[in-house]
Amino acid sequence: MNFDNIKSKMDSENMDNIPIPNRINDIEMSKLPIQKVRKSMIGEIITQLICIAVFFAAPSFVEMYRLPEAIYYILMFITSLITLGYLAKMAWFLRKTGNMNQNSKETVLTFINDLKLTLEVYKTAIIAGSLLLPFSIITFILGIDQVDEEIFTNFILLNMSTVMLIICIVGYIILAILIYFVTVAWSNSLYGIHLNQLEKTLKEFDTTSHI
Repeated sequence: MNFDNIKSKMDSENMDNIPIPNRINDIEMSKLPIQKVRKSMIGEIITQLICIAVFFAAPSFVEMYRLPEAIYYILMFITSLITLGYLAKMAWFLRKTGNMNQNSKETVLTFINDLKLTLEVYKTAIIAGSLLLPFSIITFILGIDQVDEEIFTNFILLNMSTVMLIICIVGYIILAILIYFVTVAWSNSLYGIHLNQLEKTLKEFDTTSHI
């Protein structure tokens, strides 16, 4: 066998310029966003549980009239059920993705799909919470015994002028929208950026597979 001829042929084909798919590199790059998403979710679950405890404990630190206090607890109970619903979804996601040892495109794709489903539940809960939380806050503020109880009664019964009613409705809508957009922005900063990185990695898989 003429090794000199083989070497000469290889040099003439310039094999150094042939692109080689770097799948292992892509896999390793995808692991970092995955771990960051999991870490953010664990931190958020703990934070949300603390927030629920704080909201339920708030009336213990102030004197409130009985009616607004009862309404406040009912609203917070409903809000907490909604919150616990998406926290349970997050816990399921963390459990499912806890042992991602398979180094493959399918692993990243499965993670992305599960994350998107989890975030959809998250955003739905945000919408519901955005409608209830402002009313809970208003009930708490107007229910403190330093505030005239008649103010809360008039608020609940909508016993106010047309102008004041419009102001209350507009203020409520603005507060609900503000809470929603702030929470969505917070969600995107925690998960959206990492989701984009994972989708970019997935596209690199597809690109190298066609080379």
